[in-house]
Amino acid sequence: MRAGDLIGRPARDATGRDLGAVRGIRAEATPDSNGLPELVVRGVVVGRSRVRLFGLQRHDQRGPAPLVALIRWLHRHSRYVDWEDIDLSGPEVRVRRPYAELAPLSRP
Repeated sequence: MRAGDLIGRPARDATGRDLGAVRGIRAEATPDSNGLPELVVRGVVVGRSRVRLFGLQRHDQRGPAPLVALIRWLHRHSRYVDWEDIDLSGPEVRVRRPYAELAPLSRP
């Protein structure tokens, strides 16, 4: 599967709640058997906002304070979903957990 096939795909939680769509993919570079880095998908970001995150929802990233605050506010209902909790067998992304159990993007 390509990232373009996943980004924008509608998402629902285990109870059928509309989560919006996949807005981002979280990956980690890990060494393969030859010691070369390869990207491994760890999870996705789902939400209704169409505004890009630009990495500003992470507390280790700096930017203009008003812009950071605006992006965090726009994505206050967006959630991170572990890759293991995703079912891609249908036209929608089905999250195996209810919305209340999903991690918010911004943490204090």
